[in-house]
Amino acid sequence: MVHNKMISKDRQQLSLIQELLMGFCLGTANIIPGVSGGTFLLIFKIYERVFAILNNINKANILSALSYIIKIVFKPHKSGSINSFVKFLQKNDFIFLFKLIAGAVIAILCLSSLMKYLIVYQFCATYSLFFGLILISIIIPVKMVENKKASLILFAVIGAVATIYVSYAVNPYDKVKKKSQHYQARHLQADPNITKERQTNKIFSFTGKYTLNEYSYALLCGAVAISAMVLPGISGSLVLILMGEYFAIVSAISGLGTLNMDNLVFLGCFTLGIVFGGLVFARLVNMLLKRFYNPTMAFLAGLMAGSLYALWPFKKSIIMAQQYIKQDHVISIVENVRVYTNINELPQPGPQLYISGIFFITGCIIMLFFIKKELKSSK
Repeated sequence: MVHNKMISKDRQQLSLIQELLMGFCLGTANIIPGVSGGTFLLIFKIYERVFAILNNINKANILSALSYIIKIVFKPHKSGSINSFVKFLQKNDFIFLFKLIAGAVIAILCLSSLMKYLIVYQFCATYSLFFGLILISIIIPVKMVENKKASLILFAVIGAVATIYVSYAVNPYDKVKKKSQHYQARHLQADPNITKERQTNKIFSFTGKYTLNEYSYALLCGAVAISAMVLPGISGSLVLILMGEYFAIVSAISGLGTLNMDNLVFLGCFTLGIVFGGLVFARLVNMLLKRFYNPTMAFLAGLMAGSLYALWPFKKSIIMAQQYIKQDHVISIVENVRVYTNINELPQPGPQLYISGIFFITGCIIMLFFIKKELKSSK
């Protein structure tokens, strides 16, 4: 009897580690543009399971969860209420979902600072890796089209044109310049009697790092990104790049250690968008796949093909003589900052081109490996 209990406990611990590792892989996939979380769901053979869990998040179950929580907080005999709540979570498979989310959050927190560093200091090499990942991953939605007709090319073209338009319309340099001007105006209006020491000692306080529009846009980006994350072959991070919000989200995550309320609220808005998108937009995407499967997959293939315009690693850059930034609650000036635009250029022969080529090939090889794994898991 004791031996059986020990075996059962070991199995539970092994299952916990496996599910946390699955979540870690999902988090890693969703922070790297080109690697789809949906693809990993297929590789791990939990795609249908996760969608079934998402469908269980409905009004009735939300009300039931709230009633259990109220009983645990306000009523005596908490152990009975807790046991009932745990059984409710197990019945709807929510505990499995929580483990996946926990693993994904750990991965995102661990990798966000690295991704921020790579984009700032190794832009061409990093985008070359992304370009290779996306280029090969276009195979996924193309192979998933069941009835290949010439008419589907129209939906692919619409997806490509829409993506290129969004990429062309969102210029990273304009966003950086606008934010710098905003901080410059605040810097000029600042009270000179407020010392740097008084400002840096404030924690859990708002510093005006983000505007109301930026909070609202983060919410929208979260809703749209989660809808892409659940699709095989489509990366939520890619959507954030197209919407010009990837670097802002990664920077906010890497800055959580400063206990800045601006970052917390900004990511809170993004998370709220993810919850809303998971409950509403993901269902809409699921409906489109059921009713218009082939046109939807063709559109997604076109969307990914068009995204190569945004991910082209060789961009025109502009040197800003002075950039006003907010760091450690203080507005400071950084000189001679290189800011990349959305204008593509042809590469020049040299070490940068060769290094970018190596990263591009690496991205292609990585994605071919994942596609091979996915094809095996689907058999």
